[in-house]
Amino acid sequence: MIHDGNTKIIARLHKQFSPRGLNIYNPYFDETGVNAVFLLFYNPDPRPLVAGIKNLNISGAVTVGFETDVEFAKLVDDYDASSTVVGRVGFIKNINGKLKGFYQGGKGLLLSTQSVTSLDNKEVVLIGSGNVAKSLLYELSKIDKKPKRVSVLNRTPEKLKELKSKYSFISNTGSLDLLPSIHGDILINATHIGSKQEDIYFTKEIVSKFAAVSDVTFESENTNLIKLAKELKRKYSTGWDMFTYQGLVVLETLLETRIDPIILKKHVISGLTQTVK
Repeated sequence: MIHDGNTKIIARLHKQFSPRGLNIYNPYFDETGVNAVFLLFYNPDPRPLVAGIKNLNISGAVTVGFETDVEFAKLVDDYDASSTVVGRVGFIKNINGKLKGFYQGGKGLLLSTQSVTSLDNKEVVLIGSGNVAKSLLYELSKIDKKPKRVSVLNRTPEKLKELKSKYSFISNTGSLDLLPSIHGDILINATHIGSKQEDIYFTKEIVSKFAAVSDVTFESENTNLIKLAKELKRKYSTGWDMFTYQGLVVLETLLETRIDPIILKKHVISGLTQTVK
């Protein structure tokens, strides 16, 4: 790829050296001819990074290193509803010198799940109540063809009361202890189960009650949940699919061009195989 005066720059902002994604998005740009480049900028102080985005006319940035940083959030000029609903900034877009914050988790998980199955009139069981789960519920509230019912389970079910009152399509909530007795069409794991948290929950008996499963864990694509789905010949979308569609959301928003998820997934596989052990 030959870069010129029209090349759009996307930044990865972090507090320390953390190049994940550079070996994914830049090869994608090279293969597809998208005139863009993905670069790492890091500093424990977010102020010079944000000033650089504005002053250097950088198209936008993934803000993974500052997602929970309160001081960083104060430097953003405006927030999309996707960001407001979770109180996090996953990426920012430079719009004529003003920075707008977005959050890609829910839309990425929705698209990942929709890539293998329809949610229209389905019974969905969602595991988790964190940012990705909250963001997914928000995205579900916007689509026309919604699930028939959504059950949300979490280790601490008290956290689910507000969500149930907010979204009418949530039929019931409860603790993870209910998992062996619940069933549906689609099982979605929006937690660290299978990565940072040991998987003592998903069994063959549980997964067999669903036609499709969707996972967010990307430290390993072949988690216990995904292994069981494959063994039982269920439809499945992996954490690497989720990673792909999150990236698609970011790139399409910042570059205002269509991104091919099949080609992007190829580079996600190559990139994460190198960086995720």
